[in-house]
Amino acid sequence: MPSLFKRGDRYYVAFYSSKKSPPRKQVSLRVSGYKAAKAKSASLIAQYEGGSYCPWAPSVEVSPVSLQGAAKEFLQTRSNLSPQSIQKYHSVLGQFVRFVGSDVQVRDCTGTIVQSFIDSGNRKPITKKTYSTTLSPFFNWCIGIGMMRTNPISSIRLPSVQKGLPKTLSEEEVSCLLKTIGSYDQDSNRFPDGTVLWMQRAVQVALVLGLRVSELCQLKWEDIDYKNRTIRVGGRAGFKTKNSKTRLLPLTKNLMDVLSTSKTTSAFVISSSTGKGLSGHYLSTRFKYFCRLADLPRHISFHSLRHTTCTRLIQSGASLEVARRFMGHSSVSVTQRYIHICDEQFFRAIEHAESNESN
Repeated sequence: MPSLFKRGDRYYVAFYSSKKSPPRKQVSLRVSGYKAAKAKSASLIAQYEGGSYCPWAPSVEVSPVSLQGAAKEFLQTRSNLSPQSIQKYHSVLGQFVRFVGSDVQVRDCTGTIVQSFIDSGNRKPITKKTYSTTLSPFFNWCIGIGMMRTNPISSIRLPSVQKGLPKTLSEEEVSCLLKTIGSYDQDSNRFPDGTVLWMQRAVQVALVLGLRVSELCQLKWEDIDYKNRTIRVGGRAGFKTKNSKTRLLPLTKNLMDVLSTSKTTSAFVISSSTGKGLSGHYLSTRFKYFCRLADLPRHISFHSLRHTTCTRLIQSGASLEVARRFMGHSSVSVTQRYIHICDEQFFRAIEHAESNESN
């Protein structure tokens, strides 16, 4: 039975048939009002049931829609995603529209055009893959509402990407980083004492909770339940996680000790010295700045703190499912990557022990 639903600020009709491919076909009604959507959907459903309309029919005319218009409408349907995901879609689609031309119709975006865009700009293999996986949902959405017939991503060629192990920080590197931030705060003549100590708290909280940078920036004091000693990540207006799921984390003694040093009156757990909330981009940029001051490896990023948390969990004996649930991974296969880190450190330790014995 066809159904009417809303995504973003637009209404759609979903048709189902187990004999068709794909079995579920979405058709955009191009309206934002419920009454207009209900009337248009009733008309389409009547035509479908009467046999005069088939959303799967290849003869259905593809709507001439500009690339810029399609991108704008698509982004409106993704408002439920995390700020980081929304920013990625905005960035990649914006670059694609500028590269191809805003007036070009979506149905004219061939695999050759997309390939030229992917290969432009001397991008790294991992970046090319990210661009393709970001554009593919956009084209699938365009197919679903009748703007084009095939996904051009299916015909492009991507270089192989070698997956490296997640980058983590050692205990010594974490200690060095925290000391560098403290020294900078004390030695800097440009700012009053305590101006940049929020970065120390950001590092410490991120290490205890393993939060993504966007999650840490959205975390507020109201998300912390001191009575039940829990922290809710997501699950309220204005707090979006990567997969839109909520997870409940324990409020440990280590974290309580870190939070007790905060004297801010801001609503946010991590805020600037003025009490304002921080963007993920700003926090990541400032983190890299202090990493350079601490002479840490260039590959270290704020996300490395999250990798470090998961690695510590596995090393402490936590099961894969416990680690997956704590980190908010979509599946155990994501968490399994961290087992390899522990294996590598295990082999290194054995080799180190053998070298000491031979000496």
